[in-house]
Amino acid sequence: MKRLLSLVGTLVLSAGLAGTALADLTVAVPNGSEGDGLRAAAVDYSKLKGVKIEIVQAPYSNLFERAATAASTRSGVFDIVLMDDPWIPFFAENGFLVELGPFFKGIGTDGPDNDFLSKSVALCRNPYNTGPYICLPYVGNAQLFFYDPEQYASVGFPDGPRTWDDVLTASTELTGDGSSRKYGYTMRAAEGNPVVADFMPIFWSFGATLFDADRKVSLQTPEALQAVKMFLALAKVAPPGVESFGADEVGTAIAQGSAYSAINWPNWVATFEDPAQSRVVGKIANVKMPDGTSAGSSEIGHWTMGISIDSKNKQEAFDFMVWATSAEQVKISALRGNPPVRFSVFTDTELTSQEQYRHYPTLMQAINFSTPRPRHPQWPEIENAFGRELSAAVAGRISAEEALDRSQKAIEAIIAR
Repeated sequence: MKRLLSLVGTLVLSAGLAGTALADLTVAVPNGSEGDGLRAAAVDYSKLKGVKIEIVQAPYSNLFERAATAASTRSGVFDIVLMDDPWIPFFAENGFLVELGPFFKGIGTDGPDNDFLSKSVALCRNPYNTGPYICLPYVGNAQLFFYDPEQYASVGFPDGPRTWDDVLTASTELTGDGSSRKYGYTMRAAEGNPVVADFMPIFWSFGATLFDADRKVSLQTPEALQAVKMFLALAKVAPPGVESFGADEVGTAIAQGSAYSAINWPNWVATFEDPAQSRVVGKIANVKMPDGTSAGSSEIGHWTMGISIDSKNKQEAFDFMVWATSAEQVKISALRGNPPVRFSVFTDTELTSQEQYRHYPTLMQAINFSTPRPRHPQWPEIENAFGRELSAAVAGRISAEEALDRSQKAIEAIIAR
């Protein structure tokens, strides 16, 4: 009887599986345009290939936790994760991602084609730019410096700012005593990812590095101190309360004309050019990151797709990723609001002739000369610790020196675990 029941159970299970499409995929994505773009692509792919794709969206702050938990428990609940690029070392170095080399060989290539920007595909190798491919680039973010040329010209900078000293000088004059509630500069200074993302281009422009060649924390240096002091000086000419600002608050301040310059992500161009959301249509320029004592460099911030090592549908996941990152689909994704990762889309005259894509040449240059965030498997925790101290310094609770000293100790403790 037990053997019979066992056989019946096996047959029922097999019948259930037979009625389920084995190629079904579950994809974890962030809220916002990046996730919305891939969700729309999944609908198109399902119609084209008959593959059912479930998209699971989560806020940025929760997506890493959900994907990390799924990977650590080997649940296989996600076939594909759309990852912010600094998460790659965590997933790759813990063995949670599939190496894509064998799949590329299966389609007769050694890796992504040459139409992808080199900096975009460099992110998708671990170690950076040298190791095996473990993901594909999908959304081509790199930060831009946005400013109002008319306002900058009014205080003696008709060609815009070239250095952070220029930004500070112009912003100080434009802000004045603050009584006009118009500010020369604004910034993301909320704890964690927002403040660190805003600070890193300034940090790099003064020749500072978070880790030395041996991956030892390197924050107690004259270069790092100079960068933090510039950041805090800019905070003094920004709107009150920037220690709680994220990308939305900064973007809205520019769009409403209450702030005249900021670092932010390129998806805000569409907002600035939308009369329904913006009072500055046609007025905001974007340029390369200003210099400090070294050349300015944007922070690269791509969203990349990787396959879970526990996926039961690895080939199907790879097929979808290759389709979604093709030139045709990347262009469609760009039309849906996502910056591209391919040269052919960045230079597509059908796009660049339109006002909402006029920033593409600047953005492609920013990506080509960008810097990735430190490649460390504990980066999310490191970023939170560093961001906590930077935000406290912006709020005036600790000094620049204290922020660096406390960050050094906190990051050392994280790495030592």
